[in-house]
Amino acid sequence: MRAVLCPGQGAQKPGMLGPWLVDEGARELLDALSEAAGLDLLRLGTEADADAIRPTQVTQPLVVVTGLLSARAAELLSDEGSDRPSGTDSPDVVVAGHSLGSLTALALAGALTPVEAVRLAATRGRAMARCAAETSGGMVALVGGDRDAVLDAVRAAGLTAANVNGSTQVVAAGSTPALEALVAPAGVRHLPLAVAGAFHSPLMAGAAPEIADAVAALPVRALSRPFIDDADGVLHPAGEDSDGLLEGLADKVTRPVRWDLVQARLLETGTEAGVELAPAGALAGMARRDLPGIAVTRLRSAEDAARLAA
Repeated sequence: MRAVLCPGQGAQKPGMLGPWLVDEGARELLDALSEAAGLDLLRLGTEADADAIRPTQVTQPLVVVTGLLSARAAELLSDEGSDRPSGTDSPDVVVAGHSLGSLTALALAGALTPVEAVRLAATRGRAMARCAAETSGGMVALVGGDRDAVLDAVRAAGLTAANVNGSTQVVAAGSTPALEALVAPAGVRHLPLAVAGAFHSPLMAGAAPEIADAVAALPVRALSRPFIDDADGVLHPAGEDSDGLLEGLADKVTRPVRWDLVQARLLETGTEAGVELAPAGALAGMARRDLPGIAVTRLRSAEDAARLAA
Protein backbone atom coordinates (compact mmCIF):
# COMPACT_ATOMS: atom_id res chain seq x y z
CA MET A 1 0.00 0.00 0.00
CA ARG A 2 1.24 3.48 -0.93
CA ALA A 3 -0.08 6.67 0.65
CA VAL A 4 -0.68 10.03 -1.04
CA LEU A 5 -0.84 12.82 1.54
CA CYS A 6 -2.35 16.20 0.65
CA PRO A 7 -1.28 19.31 2.60
CA GLY A 8 -3.58 22.06 3.77
CA GLN A 9 -3.56 25.75 4.56
CA GLY A 10 -0.25 26.97 5.94
CA ALA A 11 1.78 24.99 3.40
CA GLN A 12 1.60 27.77 0.79
CA LYS A 13 4.74 29.48 -0.49
CA PRO A 14 5.41 31.99 -3.29
CA GLY A 15 5.96 30.47 -6.72
CA MET A 16 4.59 27.08 -5.73
CA LEU A 17 2.70 26.53 -9.00
CA GLY A 18 5.72 27.12 -11.24
CA PRO A 19 7.23 23.61 -11.14
CA TRP A 20 3.97 22.01 -12.28
CA LEU A 21 3.25 24.03 -15.43
CA VAL A 22 5.27 21.56 -17.46
CA ASP A 23 3.10 21.22 -20.56
CA GLU A 24 0.11 22.64 -22.38
CA GLY A 25 -2.23 20.20 -20.64
CA ALA A 26 -1.23 21.55 -17.24
CA ARG A 27 -1.85 25.12 -18.36
CA GLU A 28 -5.25 24.20 -19.81
CA LEU A 29 -6.19 22.54 -16.52
CA LEU A 30 -5.02 25.61 -14.60
CA ASP A 31 -7.17 27.86 -16.81
CA ALA A 32 -10.27 25.79 -16.00
CA LEU A 33 -9.47 25.72 -12.29
CA SER A 34 -8.82 29.47 -12.21
CA GLU A 35 -12.25 30.04 -13.72
CA ALA A 36 -13.80 27.77 -11.09
CA ALA A 37 -12.07 29.69 -8.29
CA GLY A 38 -12.75 33.13 -9.73
CA LEU A 39 -9.06 33.98 -9.27
CA ASP A 40 -6.01 34.50 -11.47
CA LEU A 41 -4.24 31.45 -10.07
CA LEU A 42 -1.42 31.61 -12.62
CA ARG A 43 -0.35 35.03 -11.34
CA LEU A 44 -0.96 34.14 -7.71
CA GLY A 45 0.92 30.86 -7.97
CA THR A 46 3.92 32.11 -9.92
CA GLU A 47 4.37 35.86 -9.35
CA ALA A 48 2.64 36.91 -6.11
CA ASP A 49 4.54 37.38 -2.85
CA ALA A 50 3.79 35.75 0.50
CA ASP A 51 1.48 38.54 1.66
CA ALA A 52 -0.64 38.28 -1.49
CA ILE A 53 -1.27 34.55 -1.10
CA ARG A 54 -1.77 34.54 2.68
CA PRO A 55 -5.50 35.52 2.79
CA THR A 56 -7.69 32.50 3.45
CA GLN A 57 -9.87 33.07 0.40
CA VAL A 58 -6.75 32.98 -1.82
CA THR A 59 -4.70 30.34 -0.05
CA GLN A 60 -7.34 27.63 -0.01
CA PRO A 61 -8.03 27.28 -3.76
CA LEU A 62 -4.36 27.90 -4.56
CA VAL A 63 -3.15 25.07 -2.30
CA VAL A 64 -5.70 22.64 -3.75
CA VAL A 65 -4.74 23.58 -7.33
CA THR A 66 -1.05 23.11 -6.54
CA GLY A 67 -1.73 19.69 -5.07
CA LEU A 68 -3.79 18.61 -8.08
CA LEU A 69 -1.23 19.79 -10.63
CA SER A 70 1.60 18.05 -8.78
CA ALA A 71 -0.53 14.88 -8.66
CA ARG A 72 -1.07 15.16 -12.40
CA ALA A 73 2.69 15.43 -12.97
CA ALA A 74 3.20 12.28 -10.89
CA GLU A 75 0.47 10.46 -12.85
CA LEU A 76 -1.78 10.27 -9.80
CA LEU A 77 -4.54 12.30 -11.46
CA SER A 78 -5.97 11.24 -14.79
CA ASP A 79 -5.75 13.57 -17.77
CA GLU A 80 -9.38 13.03 -18.76
CA GLY A 81 -10.44 16.61 -18.03
CA SER A 82 -11.10 19.13 -15.31
CA ASP A 83 -14.81 18.30 -15.21
CA ARG A 84 -14.42 14.54 -14.76
CA PRO A 85 -13.38 12.60 -11.64
CA SER A 86 -10.00 10.91 -11.52
CA GLY A 87 -11.37 7.61 -12.83
CA THR A 88 -8.20 5.78 -11.82
CA ASP A 89 -9.15 2.64 -9.92
CA SER A 90 -6.11 1.98 -7.73
CA PRO A 91 -7.04 0.38 -4.41
CA ASP A 92 -3.32 -0.08 -3.64
CA VAL A 93 -3.02 3.73 -3.26
CA VAL A 94 -4.65 5.28 -0.19
CA VAL A 95 -5.23 9.04 -0.02
CA ALA A 96 -5.63 11.40 2.90
CA GLY A 97 -5.63 15.18 3.30
CA HIS A 98 -4.95 17.47 6.23
CA SER A 99 -7.93 19.83 6.73
CA LEU A 100 -8.24 21.71 3.40
CA GLY A 101 -6.15 18.92 1.87
CA SER A 102 -9.17 16.63 2.20
CA LEU A 103 -10.61 18.33 -0.88
CA THR A 104 -7.50 17.45 -2.88
CA ALA A 105 -7.64 13.91 -1.53
CA LEU A 106 -11.33 13.54 -2.41
CA ALA A 107 -10.52 14.57 -5.99
CA LEU A 108 -7.77 11.94 -6.15
CA ALA A 109 -10.22 9.40 -4.74
CA GLY A 110 -12.76 10.12 -7.49
CA ALA A 111 -15.36 11.74 -5.22
CA LEU A 112 -14.85 15.19 -6.76
CA THR A 113 -13.74 16.44 -10.14
CA PRO A 114 -10.80 18.88 -10.11
CA VAL A 115 -13.19 21.75 -10.91
CA GLU A 116 -15.55 20.75 -8.08
CA ALA A 117 -12.67 20.49 -5.61
CA VAL A 118 -11.28 23.93 -6.48
CA ARG A 119 -14.69 25.60 -6.59
CA LEU A 120 -15.47 24.11 -3.19
CA ALA A 121 -12.08 25.27 -1.85
CA ALA A 122 -12.86 28.80 -3.02
CA THR A 123 -16.29 28.72 -1.37
CA ARG A 124 -14.78 27.31 1.83
CA GLY A 125 -12.03 29.93 1.85
CA ARG A 126 -14.44 32.84 1.39
CA ALA A 127 -16.84 31.53 4.04
CA MET A 128 -14.07 30.95 6.58
CA ALA A 129 -12.49 34.35 5.86
CA ARG A 130 -15.80 36.11 6.49
CA CYS A 131 -16.35 34.11 9.66
CA ALA A 132 -12.85 34.94 10.91
CA ALA A 133 -13.44 38.65 10.25
CA GLU A 134 -16.56 38.54 12.42
CA THR A 135 -14.87 36.89 15.41
CA SER A 136 -11.73 37.53 17.45
CA GLY A 137 -9.62 34.43 17.65
CA GLY A 138 -6.54 32.59 16.50
CA MET A 139 -4.40 29.48 16.83
CA VAL A 140 -1.25 28.42 18.63
CA ALA A 141 0.94 25.34 18.13
CA LEU A 142 2.09 23.48 21.23
CA VAL A 143 5.13 21.36 20.51
CA GLY A 144 6.69 18.73 22.76
CA GLY A 145 5.80 17.51 26.22
CA ASP A 146 3.23 14.95 27.31
CA ARG A 147 0.24 15.06 24.96
CA ASP A 148 -2.35 14.41 27.68
CA ALA A 149 -0.94 17.27 29.76
CA VAL A 150 -1.04 19.55 26.72
CA LEU A 151 -4.66 18.63 25.98
CA ASP A 152 -5.59 19.27 29.63
CA ALA A 153 -4.03 22.75 29.40
CA VAL A 154 -5.93 23.47 26.19
CA ARG A 155 -9.24 22.50 27.77
CA ALA A 156 -8.48 24.44 30.96
CA ALA A 157 -8.04 27.63 28.93
CA GLY A 158 -11.38 27.13 27.15
CA LEU A 159 -9.71 26.35 23.83
CA THR A 160 -10.26 23.60 21.25
CA ALA A 161 -7.56 21.12 20.25
CA ALA A 162 -8.06 22.06 16.60
CA ASN A 163 -5.30 19.84 15.22
CA VAL A 164 -3.89 16.79 16.97
CA ASN A 165 -1.04 16.28 14.56
CA GLY A 166 0.83 13.44 16.20
CA SER A 167 2.74 12.52 19.30
CA THR A 168 4.50 15.88 19.68
CA GLN A 169 2.22 18.60 18.27
CA VAL A 170 -1.20 19.95 19.17
CA VAL A 171 -2.66 23.13 17.67
CA ALA A 172 -5.12 24.97 19.90
CA ALA A 173 -7.77 27.40 18.61
CA GLY A 174 -10.23 29.76 20.18
CA SER A 175 -10.98 33.29 21.27
CA THR A 176 -8.27 35.83 21.90
CA PRO A 177 -8.95 35.93 25.68
CA ALA A 178 -8.75 32.13 25.86
CA LEU A 179 -5.47 32.13 23.95
CA GLU A 180 -4.09 34.68 26.39
CA ALA A 181 -5.20 32.49 29.32
CA LEU A 182 -3.40 29.41 28.02
CA VAL A 183 -0.62 28.16 30.27
CA ALA A 184 1.50 25.61 28.42
CA PRO A 185 3.02 22.79 30.49
CA ALA A 186 6.70 23.07 31.34
CA GLY A 187 8.96 22.19 28.43
CA VAL A 188 6.28 22.74 25.77
CA ARG A 189 7.02 25.27 23.04
CA HIS A 190 4.24 27.82 22.49
CA LEU A 191 4.17 29.06 18.86
CA PRO A 192 1.40 31.49 17.80
CA LEU A 193 0.32 30.88 14.20
CA ALA A 194 -0.11 33.63 11.61
CA VAL A 195 -3.68 32.68 10.66
CA ALA A 196 -6.81 34.76 10.23
CA GLY A 197 -9.01 32.97 12.74
CA ALA A 198 -9.75 30.08 15.06
CA PHE A 199 -10.06 27.37 12.42
CA HIS A 200 -11.50 23.98 13.40
CA SER A 201 -13.18 25.42 16.46
CA PRO A 202 -16.76 26.47 17.30
CA LEU A 203 -15.89 30.02 16.19
CA MET A 204 -16.06 28.76 12.58
CA ALA A 205 -19.71 27.68 12.84
CA GLY A 206 -20.82 30.61 10.72
CA ALA A 207 -18.95 29.22 7.71
CA ALA A 208 -20.66 25.83 7.75
CA PRO A 209 -24.04 26.70 6.09
CA GLU A 210 -22.43 28.11 2.92
CA ILE A 211 -20.22 25.06 2.59
CA ALA A 212 -23.19 22.75 3.19
CA ASP A 213 -25.14 24.49 0.41
CA ALA A 214 -22.24 24.03 -2.02
CA VAL A 215 -21.86 20.37 -1.10
CA ALA A 216 -25.58 19.69 -1.50
CA ALA A 217 -25.30 20.37 -5.24
CA LEU A 218 -22.58 17.75 -5.78
CA PRO A 219 -23.30 14.30 -7.24
CA VAL A 220 -22.62 11.07 -5.36
CA ARG A 221 -19.87 8.90 -6.82
CA ALA A 222 -18.10 5.70 -5.84
CA LEU A 223 -14.58 6.12 -4.50
CA SER A 224 -11.92 4.91 -6.91
CA ARG A 225 -9.23 4.82 -4.21
CA PRO A 226 -9.35 4.21 -0.46
CA PHE A 227 -9.66 7.44 1.54
CA ILE A 228 -8.74 8.07 5.18
CA ASP A 229 -10.87 10.74 6.85
CA ASP A 230 -8.82 13.26 8.83
CA ALA A 231 -11.73 13.80 11.25
CA ASP A 232 -11.63 10.31 12.74
CA GLY A 233 -9.01 8.17 10.95
CA VAL A 234 -11.68 5.92 9.39
CA LEU A 235 -10.62 4.16 6.19
CA HIS A 236 -13.28 4.35 3.46
CA PRO A 237 -12.61 1.65 0.84
CA ALA A 238 -12.68 1.97 -2.92
CA GLY A 239 -16.23 1.43 -4.17
CA GLU A 240 -17.92 3.15 -1.23
CA ASP A 241 -20.31 5.99 -2.12
CA SER A 242 -19.02 9.49 -1.45
CA ASP A 243 -22.20 11.00 0.00
CA GLY A 244 -21.27 10.66 3.68
CA LEU A 245 -17.81 12.10 3.16
CA LEU A 246 -19.15 15.06 1.18
CA GLU A 247 -21.89 15.80 3.69
CA GLY A 248 -19.30 15.86 6.46
CA LEU A 249 -17.24 18.64 4.86
CA ALA A 250 -19.33 21.46 6.35
CA ASP A 251 -19.07 20.10 9.89
CA LYS A 252 -15.32 19.72 9.53
CA VAL A 253 -14.70 23.45 9.80
CA THR A 254 -15.63 23.22 13.50
CA ARG A 255 -14.23 19.73 14.17
CA PRO A 256 -10.62 18.97 15.10
CA VAL A 257 -8.24 17.50 12.56
CA ARG A 258 -7.03 14.16 13.92
CA TRP A 259 -3.92 13.61 11.86
CA ASP A 260 -2.64 11.35 14.64
CA LEU A 261 -5.47 8.94 13.80
CA VAL A 262 -4.70 9.14 10.08
CA GLN A 263 -1.09 8.18 10.78
CA ALA A 264 -2.18 5.35 13.07
CA ARG A 265 -4.44 4.02 10.29
CA LEU A 266 -1.57 4.13 7.78
CA LEU A 267 0.50 1.98 10.12
CA GLU A 268 -2.42 -0.38 10.68
CA THR A 269 -3.02 -0.89 6.95
CA GLY A 270 0.60 -1.82 6.29
CA THR A 271 1.50 1.26 4.28
CA GLU A 272 5.01 0.84 2.91
CA ALA A 273 5.76 4.27 1.42
CA GLY A 274 4.14 7.62 0.78
CA VAL A 275 4.36 10.88 -1.08
CA GLU A 276 3.33 14.34 0.07
CA LEU A 277 1.93 16.42 -2.77
CA ALA A 278 3.01 20.01 -3.32
CA PRO A 279 3.31 22.35 -1.54
CA ALA A 280 5.08 19.65 0.46
CA GLY A 281 6.84 19.81 3.80
CA ALA A 282 4.84 19.54 7.02
CA LEU A 283 3.16 16.14 6.54
CA ALA A 284 6.41 14.43 5.61
CA GLY A 285 7.96 15.94 8.73
CA MET A 286 5.18 14.51 10.91
CA ALA A 287 5.61 11.14 9.22
CA ARG A 288 9.32 11.13 10.00
CA ARG A 289 8.49 11.39 13.71
CA ASP A 290 5.42 9.15 13.92
CA LEU A 291 5.53 6.66 11.02
CA PRO A 292 8.59 4.51 11.64
CA GLY A 293 9.57 2.49 8.61
CA ILE A 294 7.41 4.50 6.18
CA ALA A 295 9.45 6.81 3.95
CA VAL A 296 7.37 9.78 2.77
CA THR A 297 8.78 11.64 -0.25
CA ARG A 298 8.17 15.37 -0.57
CA LEU A 299 6.97 16.17 -4.10
CA ARG A 300 8.76 19.43 -4.92
CA SER A 301 9.80 19.32 -8.56
CA ALA A 302 8.94 17.86 -11.95
CA GLU A 303 11.97 15.60 -11.52
CA ASP A 304 10.53 14.24 -8.27
CA ALA A 305 7.24 13.57 -10.07
CA ALA A 306 8.97 11.81 -12.97
CA ARG A 307 10.81 9.51 -10.57
CA LEU A 308 7.58 8.71 -8.76
CA ALA A 309 5.69 7.99 -11.99
CA ALA A 310 8.45 5.76 -13.39
